[in-house]
Amino acid sequence: MTVEASAQPQAEQTFVQNPFGTVTNKRVTYYRAKGWFSGGSREDIPLQHVTSVRLDISRSIFGGILLLLVGLGFLFSGLGILGFIGLLILALAVIFLWGSPAVVVNTAGRDLSAARGFPWQRDDANAFVDALRGQLFKS
Repeated sequence: MTVEASAQPQAEQTFVQNPFGTVTNKRVTYYRAKGWFSGGSREDIPLQHVTSVRLDISRSIFGGILLLLVGLGFLFSGLGILGFIGLLILALAVIFLWGSPAVVVNTAGRDLSAARGFPWQRDDANAFVDALRGQLFKS
């Protein structure tokens, strides 16, 4: 084996790429301050600067129950437009009670920054966190 062959840079390998970001063997790209209706800002950070990552599920129990009661009231008050509005409010109540995933990445010298997703993106959030943990704690 020659010195030139071992000095060649290793190709970057992608482990996961989804709405929360991209995890490779060299860096993590994610969307800082991403919310339901905001795209956030793109952060590209080398893996050695990432200190921790976690997955939070945020639910609004009080708001969900309140919307559930209001939606049921509209639904049973009559048919037509009030029934349709009741169904929409019930759907929103289910989303509040289901909970939204938030991927929180902590970097050296920076505050925690979260990327939030819709409730149905929980599997994507789990995959992102698992891939990043796998790269942070590989042996």
